[in-house]
Parts: sequence; structure tokens; C-alpha cells
Amino acid sequence: MSGVREVDLLCVGGGLGGLAGALRAHDLGAEVLVAERSSLVGGVAAYSGGFVWVGGGPLASAADPIEAVESYLDHVQGERPVDRAARREYLLDAVEATAWFADAGVPLRVIPDAPDLYHPAPGSTGEGRLLECVLDGAELGAWRPYLRPGPYYDIGVTRAEQYTGPATSDGAGRGEDRLTHGVGLAGGFVRETLVRRGVECLLEHRVVELLCEDGAVVGAVLAGPGGRVAVRTRGGVLIAAGGYGWTAHAAELEDVPELVECAPPVVEGDSAALAEQAGAGLVRGADPFFSVGYGFPGELHPGTDVPLVRPLLAHLGLPHSMIVNRDGRRFGDESYYGALIGALRRFDGRRRRWENMPCWFLVDDEYRKRYPLGPYAAGQEWPDSIPRADSVAELAALTGIDPDGLERTVNAFNECADRGEDREFGRGALPFVLRTYGDAAHEPNACLGALRTPPFYALELTVVGFGMGTLGLWIDRDARVLRRDGTPIHGLYATGNAAATRELRGYVTGLANARNYTYAYRAAGHACDRVRGTHE
Repeated sequence: MSGVREVDLLCVGGGLGGLAGALRAHDLGAEVLVAERSSLVGGVAAYSGGFVWVGGGPLASAADPIEAVESYLDHVQGERPVDRAARREYLLDAVEATAWFADAGVPLRVIPDAPDLYHPAPGSTGEGRLLECVLDGAELGAWRPYLRPGPYYDIGVTRAEQYTGPATSDGAGRGEDRLTHGVGLAGGFVRETLVRRGVECLLEHRVVELLCEDGAVVGAVLAGPGGRVAVRTRGGVLIAAGGYGWTAHAAELEDVPELVECAPPVVEGDSAALAEQAGAGLVRGADPFFSVGYGFPGELHPGTDVPLVRPLLAHLGLPHSMIVNRDGRRFGDESYYGALIGALRRFDGRRRRWENMPCWFLVDDEYRKRYPLGPYAAGQEWPDSIPRADSVAELAALTGIDPDGLERTVNAFNECADRGEDREFGRGALPFVLRTYGDAAHEPNACLGALRTPPFYALELTVVGFGMGTLGLWIDRDARVLRRDGTPIHGLYATGNAAATRELRGYVTGLANARNYTYAYRAAGHACDRVRGTHE
């Protein structure tokens, strides 16, 4: 052990949750230290689309009562049970936390004309609940080279510009180093926490052990380039080190045939491993959330030699494309990737196989000419590693897809595309999806276009995760980590993907980011009260 330090709050992880907790604690007068295991800050949030969803209009109109928000979430939840009291507490806390962080300088702003995901569902709104962050990279100063790049989005183009511009936008009009999407969200917290407040953040320092005394957490041990350092805490330890997507057993935990993590390759289960040292309870929270992706030749996670498998989020809803299984059948609404989750987990008990895996993303040459795909610009030639054929029948033979099933599916899909209506799965029916994942210039439906122009292409897809596992640490309203018997572990907090989402099972775009900083806000407040002696 190379030394011992003492602080009020130790934040494990330099992503959104860790930085948010550090910012809140600092402004409450605490001495804070952030420990990040990698050489970059920003965490999983930097890879995300950067959406923040907050019901109640904290930065928009006040005409968004909590009853309407709850009605909308009831629709999202469906018929499954939920702790309504806990959900309401979270909603109120999220409004408070969002307003506080905005006042503290984080550049959160409402995205114009951005509807709720399931709008026009009961209680939904056409604008006001989805937020984003946009800032100039120069404002990060010496921390700019250490902000984790976002490999999946067109950084520099805001959501508002994306919604009003063509789907083939090359980012024209962006600032010289304008940070948007997840990089903008992470950058906003980096600017306020590390740059303007000067909170200390130790890079390449992995927390490997919790220090416990009399059943309470009193610090942690960090392993860094200079050896091990013990950090004792007066207020507590906030675990914000993400989930377990990069562990070998992630697919088994999520009950899918395979799972390749799209989050940065540091999401290896540190959060659970640390908290379990103190007797923490691991529980199952929200529904599984993953999608499909494809590994393009030569792509690596930024700053590593780890191959990157790119989630095809914005690609799946564009015209002239579809997804089919080995029987040549579609199995869901491709325009919103979340709609495919249940089908990807479906196991055929009679044939003893996964019903919809393997599967392929099929497009025609109109798609290649009009839209970007992964690292390739619109109109650019694709590598020979992507199978192609001059007819649907030849493509079926090349890939092993059932030729008769594929022929029927393509013919039926083309008829739907010509009408502009997908009667089977409702592709392109939600305003949010049309705006976010479609091509506004394509008629009669921004998400539907026939596959008729050869050559035809087939990308065999992989199930990919976003760092949001269903299992997580059990926490209370103040983000205190709970034991298996429901009692709190004094001095230990968790947020983000480390903590199980118990307030809502269904998925809401942008909820994970808001939830992350909201529980960090609560944890920091509770930890600072412990320092002052007003909380155990």
C-alpha cells in the first residue's frame, strides 16, 4: 500500500453518475475524489445517444403535471405491477435533480419537436420531456483529450438539426469541435465537475476493494500505476462503474443466444463485485434491453485494440431495408430497435432452437446509394465481406436463408412499402421513430421503402448490449445499497447501470441517463449529511 488518503466522498467511475455525484457533493461543500479505471472519462454515457428523459417539464412548460407523466408510464409499464410510490418519488427527484444540474451549469436543453417514444399514448407529450447537451469542446481545456469519443453517432450535429435535415446529413453547419449526443452529455458534466470546479479525478485507478468496519463501508482501495492507495471516506463510496456486459456470462444472465457488449470495454462487473464484498443484494430490475449490431472490418473501440461491434440503431428504420430470420420471415418492427427485444429472446421449444437467431439485415442498392452504413458514407462502396447478390433467390442461397420464405416476405414487404403502411408490425407508425430513425424526405412513409434495386445485401447480425443489464444492486430512494434483507449498508451508494431499475420495467428513451444523475444527486446529498452528522 503506497499511502492512505481521506475524503468525504469517493466516486467509483468517471462516467455520468460518478461525475454527477462529485459535482453535487462538491457544491455541498464536500471534498470529493473520482477514481476511473480507464484513461478516459465519460463512461457509457459518452457512447449513448445522449437523450435525457424527464417527465414534469423541469426546463420546459409547467403544463406537464405528474399525473400525466404517471399515465404515460402506466402505458409503458403495461399490465405488470410496479411500486407506484417509489416511481413517484423518483419522478419528483428527477425534476429536482435536473433543475439543480441545469442551474449548476450543465447545458441541458429541451429538444424542439421531440415527442415521447410512444406518443400519442395516454399522458404523452409532443415536446418538453426529452433533453440534450451541446457545448464547445474547447471548454473542456486540458480534459478535452480525455473525454471518451462516441463511435456510434454523428457528433457535432444536434438532435434539432438531425430532425430538420435529411437522413444523409454529413454534419454540415456543425461547430469546429461541437460536442453533441452522448459526448455532449458526458462533456457537460466533465466541464462543470473537472474543469470549472477542479474536482480531482484519478485516471487508470481501478477500485479493487471496499474497506468495511462494523458492517459499514468506510473507504476503498485503488490500484493505479503507482501501486495501491487506500482512500478512507467520511461520507461514503458511490459506485458508478456500470454493469456486466463484458463478462463471459452476460448472455446467460440475459437469456439470449449471444451478447456482444457495445459499451466501452471496461464494463466488466466491477460494481457488483465490489458491493458484494459488503453483503449487497443483487436483484433483477427492468426488462432486458439490447438490440442487433454488426462488426465492420477494422473498427476498434476508441483508444483500445478491442474490436467494435456497432449497434445498427439509426440504420434499421431507414427505407429499403428489413430484418429476417433463417426462415426468411420478419419478426418485428425494425424501425424501433426496442421492439425486437422479445423476439430475439424467443426460443422455439418444438424445434429446440432460437426462433429468430441467426438473423440478417437485408437492404438493396437504393439503401447503399442513399444512406450511410456504419463507417461508410452514403454512396460509398461496401467491403466484399458483406454478402451480395443480383436477386433475392441468389442472396438466400448465399446466406442459408429459406428461399421460398424470403421471396414471400420481400414481396409482401414491398407491397406494404408502396402503400406506406406496415399492417403486420406497424413499422414507421410512431412519431418519435419517424423523426429519429426515418428519412423525412421519403414518401409515403419515412421508414418504409421497397427492396427492388439489385444488388441485394445481407449483414448477419449479432445481439448487442448497451451496458444496461437486468441485474443490479438493490438501492433505496437515496441510492443506498441494500443487503439481501433490505437493510442499508451504511456508507455505500450506487447509481446508473450498477443499480437495478425497480421503478419501471418498460424502456423509455433517455430515462437511463436521467436516472443515473438523479440517484447520484440523491447519494451525494445523503453522504454529505452523513459527514455533517445528520444521517447515519
